[in-house]
Amino acid sequence: MSNVMKFKALIKKVAKEKQITAQSILQNFMLERFLERMSLSSYKDKFILKGGFLIASIAGLSARSTMDMDATIKGYPVTQKSIESMISEIIDIQLNDEVAFVLSSIKEIRETDDYAGYRAALKGEYANSKLAVDLKIDITTGDSISPKEIKYSYPLLFENRSISILAYSFVTVLAEKIETILSRGDQSTRPRDYYDVFLLLKLFEERIDFSVLFEAIHKTATRRNSVFIFSDYPNILDSVKHSKEMQKRWEIYQYEYSYAQHIIFDDICDLIKTIMDKEKVL
Repeated sequence: MSNVMKFKALIKKVAKEKQITAQSILQNFMLERFLERMSLSSYKDKFILKGGFLIASIAGLSARSTMDMDATIKGYPVTQKSIESMISEIIDIQLNDEVAFVLSSIKEIRETDDYAGYRAALKGEYANSKLAVDLKIDITTGDSISPKEIKYSYPLLFENRSISILAYSFVTVLAEKIETILSRGDQSTRPRDYYDVFLLLKLFEERIDFSVLFEAIHKTATRRNSVFIFSDYPNILDSVKHSKEMQKRWEIYQYEYSYAQHIIFDDICDLIKTIMDKEKVL
């Protein structure tokens, strides 16, 4: 049996165990291969992992999957030329993993006014075969990280070892997600933010220092000019709960991701309100 056939069989086995698609497993594997190369590069102290790929690592692929990677860059210029140079240098690192990357494009992203950055489109290929996937890596700057980034041991999918990287703490992720939910209100098009907040609160409810969390939310809201969320959150969440469009988006998300099927949208809104209410008694 060829290496490619063995690898395909392994992907199918893990996908069945985790009850997600083989495509998601392959996507995750390729992103890991990029991440390990980054961890061995001169950019390892500048590249800070965040977003869905980090959450999937914390919670496990059975509880959260993603098709791309998000990172914040510090101490390095974020221009199209500099990001192209960085990505090219990272993917040129050779590892004994039979994976090769090709950089397809670098495009500017400014989906909101919160940050400026670039999206790198790559193709990852295994063993010169047709086993290949398209990858997206969003790289941004301008985020003041509160609390500061942490050293994170990223556990690899197919190997019994981890790689050391810089990443957002779960408090930072949670704070930014809560601010995004409240500032966008019933205009949000991202039901995954609600799922992520629910997931992180359930995973870390015994470990959350709420004074640290609220400090992080305050700093995020100040930076994004959304401090109104602290007085308006009850009304915001009430309008979200009664929005047919938000309920519809949640139902579509549940249909697409089985791990969200048992979670009631109104319960997430109530949970966020309960968390925000805690600030009054701190």
